[in-house]
Amino acid sequence: MIRIGICEDISEELEMQKKMIYEIMANLARNTELFCFQSGEDLLCEIDLTGNMDIIFLDVEMTGMNGIEVARTIRKRDTRAIIIFITCHNQYFQKMLEVQSFTVMKKPLDERRLAELIQYVLNTRFNFYDCYMFSYCKKHYRIPLVKIRFFQSDKRIIRISAILEKSINDEYVFYGKMEEVENEVNKADIRFLRIRKSFLVNPLFIMEYSANRVTLDNGIVLEIGRKYKEAVKKFYLLSLKGKTWE
Repeated sequence: MIRIGICEDISEELEMQKKMIYEIMANLARNTELFCFQSGEDLLCEIDLTGNMDIIFLDVEMTGMNGIEVARTIRKRDTRAIIIFITCHNQYFQKMLEVQSFTVMKKPLDERRLAELIQYVLNTRFNFYDCYMFSYCKKHYRIPLVKIRFFQSDKRIIRISAILEKSINDEYVFYGKMEEVENEVNKADIRFLRIRKSFLVNPLFIMEYSANRVTLDNGIVLEIGRKYKEAVKKFYLLSLKGKTWE
């Protein structure tokens, strides 16, 4: 789970950034916990209460503590966080460097450039190879989540469809419960989508979708369960901008 903080004192700007980042992270199929703040003091309080953020989008000019002061405070306790300053001005550039910011983006934000930046940050600073680990017949397995197409349950048997090498489909089975698998997977960065009681699918392998079904890269068509239709629809409305829900 990637924790992202947005700190912006203008409510309209904060809402716009929140919407953009939600859509970008959904498109990248990443599990995200998004926090929004209108003051640096509130951001620092949240960090004290719940822990460090992974990525922080930080306005420079704010009432109360400005962005530079907030970043300095964060750096005293966390050297790992990716700090991205958002500003209209260049006069703070040297001070931004002093707090080891990752980069600076100019207002108003360009969504395409923001998406490219987030993709770059995820590719270079975060581990895409979180693995799912299980045991079967006294053998232990560790499969990268990014390589798993779906989990399928049949009573107590869980089947994994994966693609570990190009054009080679691998299948594995183990004993477990889908709810336990889903809870475990949701702790990782890669996001999986529950489309019905017996299927947990990696959206990166979904090639086509409609209101009632999805088609995977290997041609398998899966019906979406009634209970899960709204959640699936919400996910695709966020992640597939410009495409039509049938």
